[in-house]
Amino acid sequence: MKTELVRGGVVRSMAGHDQGGLFVILDTIDDDFVLIADGRTRTLAKPKKKKRKHLKAIPAFRMETITNAQLLDADVRKFLKACGENQR
Repeated sequence: MKTELVRGGVVRSMAGHDQGGLFVILDTIDDDFVLIADGRTRTLAKPKKKKRKHLKAIPAFRMETITNAQLLDADVRKFLKACGENQR
């Protein structure tokens, strides 16, 4: 069963070198892959292609401004920092 991952949703990486990190979903590629970014190592200009099965959705958080063309990496970093602090 695939996890419901939606654009703008916050996810935690469960596998790979980025394990444990928080990311925002930028887009879905197909049934198996999504594009994610954290604004730091994976920027909006160069998102990471990641398998859905390696991500865990955090339904309490969602970035509504993901469709905004003026979105900056700094905005993503600030949003994910706030999400991480609220999870502790």
